[in-house]
Amino acid sequence: DLIGVLLTGIRRRLGSPDVRFAPAERGRPSQCAIAEVRAPLDLGVGVGSRRFGWLTANEGADEQALAREASRMAHWLTLREEHSLLRDQALADELTGALNRRGFFGHLRHVLAEAADRRLPVTVMVFDVDDFKTYNDRFGHAAGDDILRESVRLMKSAIRPTDRVCRVGGDEFAVVFFEPEGPRDPGSKPATVMTIAERFQRQIASHRFPKLGSEAPGTLTISGGLATYPWDGRTPEELLHHADMLALESKRRGKNAITVGQRPEAHGPDAH
Repeated sequence: DLIGVLLTGIRRRLGSPDVRFAPAERGRPSQCAIAEVRAPLDLGVGVGSRRFGWLTANEGADEQALAREASRMAHWLTLREEHSLLRDQALADELTGALNRRGFFGHLRHVLAEAADRRLPVTVMVFDVDDFKTYNDRFGHAAGDDILRESVRLMKSAIRPTDRVCRVGGDEFAVVFFEPEGPRDPGSKPATVMTIAERFQRQIASHRFPKLGSEAPGTLTISGGLATYPWDGRTPEELLHHADMLALESKRRGKNAITVGQRPEAHGPDAH
């Protein structure tokens, strides 16, 4: 809580426990009727056109000292915003906007920790576009990039708000399915991961990719595998490997399939 830490320091230096911070989205305190931040003195916290909020203080506060604190606070909040942006860029795939491999492992570790505490399942789906190299070689890298971007966009449109799409290899993707709060509508039937995966399959098969042109050979398909915590693995590495092995089994069975179950080298999965 950076703002809380900053406020503690400001109050100590100014000797005033009444100094507060009003976020910009709530409006300027002197121009709105929010009782808890109503104060005779408010100074903007921001840099240039970027406004984070206002520092407020009661009557009798040293305005110049409060102005210095507002400037210092703006500096630290700007650094936090820049750090957050750099972190997001470091974890995002530049081409598709999905989480990259590093982002996948970081996100999945966090999700698995929460799932362990709350005894909830987490499912990882690994998939790629069947015969992607053929499309890439025949229609060019621009068309291949378009397929990857559109695949991520379609997958994002099919999943739930708490699920994440990740690009873990050249044309290989992983989706982390985790719904910590359950369906938002208590009376609704929750969408199963397989239902979502099959919906995505249909979307890919019916989608028109403009860069493939009128000579595109039929419709695109995907092959994938599903691995679920804790039954198929307890770490990100185990779940990714398990799902990857099942995705390879989908390829061996003729492609355009999503395979679930135990790893093929163990007992043989059920295919859907």
